[in-house]
Amino acid sequence: MTERADSIRRPLVLGGLLAVLFAVYASSGDAQTSAAAAPAGPAACPGQTMSVQATGVYTQMPVPDITINGKPAPGAIWGAGMRSYWHCHTGGQVLMLDQGVGRVQVRGERMRTLHRGDTHYAGPGVEHWHGAAADQSGHFFQTSIGESTTFWMEEVGREDYMGYDSGLASRAEFLKSGVRKKPGAAR
Repeated sequence: MTERADSIRRPLVLGGLLAVLFAVYASSGDAQTSAAAAPAGPAACPGQTMSVQATGVYTQMPVPDITINGKPAPGAIWGAGMRSYWHCHTGGQVLMLDQGVGRVQVRGERMRTLHRGDTHYAGPGVEHWHGAAADQSGHFFQTSIGESTTFWMEEVGREDYMGYDSGLASRAEFLKSGVRKKPGAAR
C-alpha cells in the first residue's frame, strides 16, 4: 500500500470510529430515558441464547486496521451471500465495515448496504442481522457493548436479505411456528 493511500485510509477509519462512538454516546441517554417504555433483553427479544447462528460461512478474524489497547479490534469475515440470523444484544452492538461490501437490517426497516467505513449501531434489544453482499465478502469490526447477551431468532429469508421485505413477516412466522431454519434461504 502506498503512503498516500495509507494517509487517506487512517483518517477514514478514525472518522468512522469517532462517528460510532458519538452515536453510542448520544443514544445512551435516549436508552436510559426510554427504558421503561421498551425494556431490553429477553422481554424485548423473543430469541434464545445459543452459539452464533448464521447462514453460511462466518469466520472470526480481527481487524488489523483498527487497534484497541495495541491489539487488532474484534471482527468477522462473512463470505459472499452469508449472514447472521436475526438476533439482538442486551447491551447493543457496534458494527463497522472494514473491507468488502456488507449488509445490515433492523427489524421493521429496509436492508442497508454498507461500504468501507460505514457504521451501524444496534441499541439494546434491537433486532437485526448483518452479513456480506450477495457477490462480495465483508470484513466487519463488530463488538457487543458491556455485559451483553445475544438472543438468536430465525434465519434471514431471501426477501429480507435481498431488501424486498422489512423482516416483519418472517418474525410473525417465527413466533407462530418456532421454526428457525428457512428452506432455500441461502442466496
